[in-house]
Amino acid sequence: MNYSDLKTPYINNDLIKTKAESFRNKYWDQEFPINIEKIIDFKLKINIIPIPNLEKICNTDTLITSDWESLYVDDNLYNDERRQNRLRFSLAHEIGHYILHKEFYSTWKINSIEKFYSFLDLIPREQYSYLETQANKFATYFLVPRQALEERFRIEYKNVEKIKNFGNIDINTLKSYIANPLSKFFGVSPESIEIALSDLEFFKNQTQIKQ
Repeated sequence: MNYSDLKTPYINNDLIKTKAESFRNKYWDQEFPINIEKIIDFKLKINIIPIPNLEKICNTDTLITSDWESLYVDDNLYNDERRQNRLRFSLAHEIGHYILHKEFYSTWKINSIEKFYSFLDLIPREQYSYLETQANKFATYFLVPRQALEERFRIEYKNVEKIKNFGNIDINTLKSYIANPLSKFFGVSPESIEIALSDLEFFKNQTQIKQ
């Protein structure tokens, strides 16, 4: 297949969010963090296969085959307890391809690491960037539901209000400060939480906290 001719379908943020919410409602109604590995293994019946040095070979820590039977993950990432947040996001990212790009991705015949490497080498960088951005957005919407984020944010915000000179804190500082406890609750990185917080009305069009 000529991967150089691939064009990533446009999917707007609202549709990505809707698909992420629909998928979560179908497969997970339990506590946070979401156990994406359990969903992949037991609900979707996709085999998670640790591969030594996957990230070094393909410059990615996870990849899913286009027959949707296997999901490869870097062995070091999979077995490192300190990187479970990263693993959770990377697995959700691959499921983003499964949900958003299933018909498109299925035509690529990527059924091995070698085929994936060839795909990476030939697909136009811009098109690959679009593809990855969409999957990243899906992962964020799926792992950090905005309604749940709003509720947890209000709880943590009350703690931040106790800080001296609270009214002089700028929005970016608040995001950074409050992202840590929220990242532990949702099981994602603080950086992912900061991106998600930007969707809340509280953070829109503000540069300084209003008392």
